[in-house]
Amino acid sequence: MQKLSFGEPFIESRYLEGDMGFAVSGTAILLNLDDEKDIMVEGEYKLPPLQAMVVHSAVIDVPGKGLLVCSLGTLDLDDLQTLDCMRKGWKSNYELTHLEKHRGVPFYKSPRVTIGNVTMNFCLVSEPGCPSGIHREHPVPVRELHVQIAGEAYVDLMKSADPDSMYASLPLTAGITHMPTWNADGVYPWHRYRTKTRSVFLGVEIADE
Repeated sequence: MQKLSFGEPFIESRYLEGDMGFAVSGTAILLNLDDEKDIMVEGEYKLPPLQAMVVHSAVIDVPGKGLLVCSLGTLDLDDLQTLDCMRKGWKSNYELTHLEKHRGVPFYKSPRVTIGNVTMNFCLVSEPGCPSGIHREHPVPVRELHVQIAGEAYVDLMKSADPDSMYASLPLTAGITHMPTWNADGVYPWHRYRTKTRSVFLGVEIADE
């Protein structure tokens, strides 16, 4: 087990690899980062690869790779003081890119962490009803997941870069990730992340090993 600091002081997380019989304290979001191996929860429930769930004081077997996101009860996005601290502690999209299209967009990102072929960071979206940019390509070929940590949101699928071309929405609530949106060739549809409420999500990019 490796304690990660990229979400602190707001979010605690732990990376697991080959950890069998690990006891989860309290309530946490469990994400299976492995391509092939299930995570076993209490010896009964199998969490499939690239999926997430909420666990409560459970014993888990992680033969592959996994992530625990802990201390969920302390993250209150309706508390304006908490929001202000997160906005000051993390960098806005505009601060990261200096692109004019990102000026005033209420996306704030934690530092990134890379472990092996997995890169992750948390993102606060401080306003409801706020979409990300519509895209289908990434700087390098990756498998991209959005794991909802707090609030409610959607991953919208589009026919084109036109926002009016949306044809499906994948709902996200805390502890949930969407099914993979890429095809067998690693090609994505046009897509975007869109909040229903103030939200925090974990962005995950998995490169080929």
